[in-house]
Amino acid sequence: MAPPSFSITLEEHALFPSLRGKTAFYDAIWKVFPEAKLAAEDHSSGRISDLDNGHVSYQIISHMPGMNSDDPDSYRKANDEMADAIKKHPTRIGGFAALPMAHPDKAAAELERAVQELGFFGALIDSHLADGTHYDAERFWPVFETAERLNVPIYIHPAPYSDSFVKERYSGNYPAGVTLGLSTGAWGWHEDVGLHILKLFSAGLFNRFPNLKIIIGHMGEMLPMMIDRVQNLRIFSPKLGQSSFGDVWDRNIWVTSSGIFSVRTLEMLLKITKKDRVMYSIDTPFNKSVEGWNYLQELAQKSSLSQEELDDFAFGNARNLFKLDVALKKF
Repeated sequence: MAPPSFSITLEEHALFPSLRGKTAFYDAIWKVFPEAKLAAEDHSSGRISDLDNGHVSYQIISHMPGMNSDDPDSYRKANDEMADAIKKHPTRIGGFAALPMAHPDKAAAELERAVQELGFFGALIDSHLADGTHYDAERFWPVFETAERLNVPIYIHPAPYSDSFVKERYSGNYPAGVTLGLSTGAWGWHEDVGLHILKLFSAGLFNRFPNLKIIIGHMGEMLPMMIDRVQNLRIFSPKLGQSSFGDVWDRNIWVTSSGIFSVRTLEMLLKITKKDRVMYSIDTPFNKSVEGWNYLQELAQKSSLSQEELDDFAFGNARNLFKLDVALKKF
């Protein structure tokens, strides 16, 4: 089977001047991935070259997670900077807004502006505030109400924990680098987003906003293997007229692969999730697009997906979700 001739990716981060706070977390990350910082700062020729090398037709970029600025104006300025970068390559790059979630009403207003005036496809937000607060409290829900009304998705992405929480929860009889890995991409980040989705469900967010679209990455942030368990626990039994978690998963949740280049993990996800809800992503700048292209070729050779299913995963499902009407570059 031939690998796809097109692809769309959507968990792809970038750094812009107005939203790039200096943090201990990123100081450590850039020491491990110095080339990633340079890639995140490149919104032009280097990024387009990476897309071409990886056979990426179109990329939706987002701001680096975990910047946690308390100044709503910094988000507005950063979104404007992103919009300026997109204008230079409108057939190859689109955008997700960053939102000041510590100020929910201003975040909702910025989402509206970014979609209506800047042409963004929605927003990518940190999974929690700097103090670890999730968004199940109703004071955050103007953001979700706005997203439902505008018919755009909210991508909930992992964010760094405080140093004290990392030390208490993840440190142990192993090197500091292992602690960092456990608290981020090896476990903690995914555990946190999965928990957050369950908290939003339990708080009734999806009953209040039944047409809300939420995207999560990393093959479902641990939730796919737990859906049946959640469904079978009586405390999560839906009240009359309300949705079960399985209903919410099928109706409100989209999932990206975002840097997990595993054939068997994708096939497991597709056994649990509707095929039109699963989308391809790279996780730029921590992976290069060519790694994703190698993965698509492996899927063409080794997976059980049909040609149509592989094409939908690579670009079709994203194109439909975002109603993308640009002519995709063919490879």
